[in-house]
Amino acid sequence: MTAQKPDQVGEKHASDVNPFAAMGFFSFWLVSSVFYLTFPLSLGLCLLVMGQHRTKQLIRALVHDFLQTIFILAVVVVLIIWAVWHFLLPLFGG
Repeated sequence: MTAQKPDQVGEKHASDVNPFAAMGFFSFWLVSSVFYLTFPLSLGLCLLVMGQHRTKQLIRALVHDFLQTIFILAVVVVLIIWAVWHFLLPLFGG
């Protein structure tokens, strides 16, 4: 077992920081739109230009954004259904 220096414990390597997670809303929207619109080509191009590590980071950020969007849409749909059920149905005798 190797001993780590105290200053190395808990630190992340500079290449482990995901630059796509720190992007702003509009810049990430632009990157993700271009990626999705040209999907098979963009994946291969990302692998060639950015390398495997950055491509994994981009895919991870895209999946995270997609799941977050699906979750927000599901919450909004449930709230709309609840509001219709709770507020509008009694107006029509339901």
